[in-house]
Amino acid sequence: MKLTVNGEPHQHAGDGSIAALLEELGTKKEHTALMLNGDVVPSKDWKTTALVENDEVEMLVFVGGG
Repeated sequence: MKLTVNGEPHQHAGDGSIAALLEELGTKKEHTALMLNGDVVPSKDWKTTALVENDEVEMLVFVGGG
């Protein structure tokens, strides 16, 4: 399915869940905040929130350092 991820086109081949998208992208889930079509989606809902064609996903991945 066609998605927009952080402003870029992305062809998602997973099962259509947010969790599958993050796995596909190799994202560290424990360091990620996510919005779907402008709404924040809590991490507890990632396995059950379904993506549909043309959804817009914005991810923020936190990186630590010093």
